[in-house]
Amino acid sequence: MKSNKKVKVLSIGVLLVLTLSSIVGCSSNNVEESYSDVDSTKTINLVEENEKTLVIDVRSSDAYAKGHLANAINIPFDEFEDKINDLDGYKDQTIILICNTGNKSGKAAKMLSDKGFTKVYNAEDGMDEFDYKTVKYNNITGSELEQLVGKNKDTVILDVRDTKDYNKGHIENSINIPIDEVESRIDELKDYKDKEILIYCSVGRRSAQVAEILENGGYKDVSNTVDGVKEYEFKLVK
Repeated sequence: MKSNKKVKVLSIGVLLVLTLSSIVGCSSNNVEESYSDVDSTKTINLVEENEKTLVIDVRSSDAYAKGHLANAINIPFDEFEDKINDLDGYKDQTIILICNTGNKSGKAAKMLSDKGFTKVYNAEDGMDEFDYKTVKYNNITGSELEQLVGKNKDTVILDVRDTKDYNKGHIENSINIPIDEVESRIDELKDYKDKEILIYCSVGRRSAQVAEILENGGYKDVSNTVDGVKEYEFKLVK
């Protein structure tokens, strides 16, 4: 009898171990990624919500320069891990990453989610896999604009908001040409055609439109600021 009890106890113990192992195994196999893969349709929708979405292109700078999504900033994958801290201000904002095939952008998305970013998407239909509408002007963040202005005092800063908004507060030394007047007043910028031009507005939408107008007009060094004055705390003067 004692022998049978020992066998029963041993059998129950083995069953418990096997059950626990199974549970742990299932749990580890079912761990979900903390970012989401999205197709081309969802990617386009997110990109168009530029007031709410930061688009990051992790391809090389050369590939980016040949054409990228509107409002996409460029952080090459090889530099991505070292620059994650620069993105802390976007931690609770929607972020979508894209590359050529969805592979490197997926790895970058995983890095962000591991760092506590909460709304991260990977465009699994990459630039080589879908015919996205692209632009060639550069995109920068608000902090990058400030850094560029600090490094180069000859940089041209263009504010394309309405004059009334400009008068309430603007970046120091910026020129005001409201978006509705850009095409009729574009000759005012001809002396700056070979200079670096940084454009900003309230939320990054109008400035992107003006960047495209200037790019199509032959201006070579044009950057759109994806963060407008409603989204980034620029130091403004009156």
